[in-house]
Amino acid sequence: EHTALMVCMYLGVLGTLVVLHRMGEALVRDGEQQREAFYARLSKVAYCDDDEVPLAASGHQVEVRSHGDIFDYDDAGYILKYSTKRAVSTKAIFVWRHTIVCVPAIALRIIVAILIALLTCLLDMLLFCFDAKVRISVEDVDNATAFFNTFISIMLGFYMSTMLARWWDVRNNTMGRMWGAVDDLCLTMSAHLPGFRLRPLRKLVLRYSLASFELTFMQAQGDNNVDQLVGRSLLTADEALVLRNQPSKSQMIWTWIAGLLYSLHRQGHIDTNMLPFFYSKVLDARGGIGATFAYLDTQLPFIYVHLLAVLVHAANVIVSIDAGVSACHAILLGPDDSAKPCMRLLQLCLQTFFYNAFLEIGRIFSDPLGTEFEDFPRHAWHCFMRNECEAFDFAGNAHTVAMQKATASASKAEMPLSALGATVTAAHASSDLAPEMDTIAGELMPAARSKSGSLREPLIGGAR
Repeated sequence: EHTALMVCMYLGVLGTLVVLHRMGEALVRDGEQQREAFYARLSKVAYCDDDEVPLAASGHQVEVRSHGDIFDYDDAGYILKYSTKRAVSTKAIFVWRHTIVCVPAIALRIIVAILIALLTCLLDMLLFCFDAKVRISVEDVDNATAFFNTFISIMLGFYMSTMLARWWDVRNNTMGRMWGAVDDLCLTMSAHLPGFRLRPLRKLVLRYSLASFELTFMQAQGDNNVDQLVGRSLLTADEALVLRNQPSKSQMIWTWIAGLLYSLHRQGHIDTNMLPFFYSKVLDARGGIGATFAYLDTQLPFIYVHLLAVLVHAANVIVSIDAGVSACHAILLGPDDSAKPCMRLLQLCLQTFFYNAFLEIGRIFSDPLGTEFEDFPRHAWHCFMRNECEAFDFAGNAHTVAMQKATASASKAEMPLSALGATVTAAHASSDLAPEMDTIAGELMPAARSKSGSLREPLIGGAR
């Protein structure tokens, strides 16, 4: 009866693992097909070329879907957000879809471990039948398992903490740095360069920023087809021709943006004081992209990751041998305190699962710009960034009544004569053009005493 129960347990576990493996493969396959179909459909939704129409109004929006009130994901097949309350509840036990339980590689490794246990059981039975002098001791295998587990626990803990820190740095200090720079640039341009006449320029800067964002993900995924961005009107045909076959395409675009800002400075739209601020945002965005690839291209040392993987797989083999020897002893000698085949099988499944789960989680953390469900939601972030910048542009041209009243009051305010006199005196003392400065002072002092606001226009705008 005990042997029959043990055989049923092994068969049941193997059957469950086969189902999980096929389920995981189906999820991966469906996710790839969903993303391919989504981006094929997205390439047909081009942005409108009309400068009066915002990019957010003409482009694709994010369609949020929910799975069991546990997490939300977009129509491109990337997770957006999960409910912390439900994720730690008992309901999460029954959620297997898009979790580590359904990773095909883990289920396959557990199946291999069980097969090793069965082969060990058969080998030990043959040794027992032929009365061989060399036998496998359960106690020796237990000692070897404990020895390996000590090293693996320390190395896995350090590995997971390092990979999680790198993952957050990519999110916050590299991609987040670029996102923040784009938002700051668009916000400042909307306030400093408002009006319909400059709308094409602001829209061009936003389009270039979104194209740079897309090219960052494309470079991380090994996709060099810039023509797909032409279909989405993020690039023109001549721009794609310039970028084609060039390295660091996502960073090259920021050279164009910096050139646009310098042209505005030469035309008098951006004064000398504001130009360094705009340049700093351009450099922040380019630096964020460069830091992203510094993380992706500079991995953890191979010898460390290789040693950790070897230790994990060796420990799994040893625990499989332990389970197989225990099963053999239970069948031939009967169950006792040293041979507990059911508990050994449970230990085999749990240890193999958790060790390989941590390895897989670290692998996913190492490249968050990939195409898996747990990676950064590329399309959703694209839409969020675009909508934020369009909102800034709208706010820069939609002055409220309170803003108009405050601006009118400020234009009627007198400039303090002491401040104006100190400015003119300092310029007079540091300049060789004393007669000319006296003439300027004579012209500005009466203007400062009036409330007409005629002093405001020459002082604002710099080059203008």
